[in-house]
Amino acid sequence: MFWSSSAGGTVVSEVEKADGVIARMARAWTAGDGAGWAADFAEDADFVDAVGRIQRGRRVIADEHQKLFDTIYRGSTLTIRRIGSRDLPGGTLLVHTESTLQVPGGPREGEWHAVQTKIFQDGRILAFHNTARTDLADLAQDDEELGRRSPQEWRRTAD
Repeated sequence: MFWSSSAGGTVVSEVEKADGVIARMARAWTAGDGAGWAADFAEDADFVDAVGRIQRGRRVIADEHQKLFDTIYRGSTLTIRRIGSRDLPGGTLLVHTESTLQVPGGPREGEWHAVQTKIFQDGRILAFHNTARTDLADLAQDDEELGRRSPQEWRRTAD
């Protein structure tokens, strides 16, 4: 685990820094603050959203999230928790999180679940990939046989 010093000589681990970032992001989401959401991204960070769009750069990430906060996710609340992490070469940290999004109204009303992969360096997010969780039956498009198999067993059959 990587450790670094902060003000006052207190030693703070990279995981503790990441946990602080995650907490700030959840607060910014709930406040509807796009700039706050993106504040801990590196200037040149990459963000892949839940529908597969790639956003490059802190400013773009902030602007795109502000659009969401002002429209379909207005008044929503987000909880995020770290579910795992490991050190990578070069002083980087891989962090996996899971989240629950509560949307009070509109086209996305309801509760939504997702998992995220984040890569941190020096307390900043370099890369973030958000993946919506879905039911395997939905993914299999109501194919009962396919829905009973694990994805590792999925194979294209000859027609």
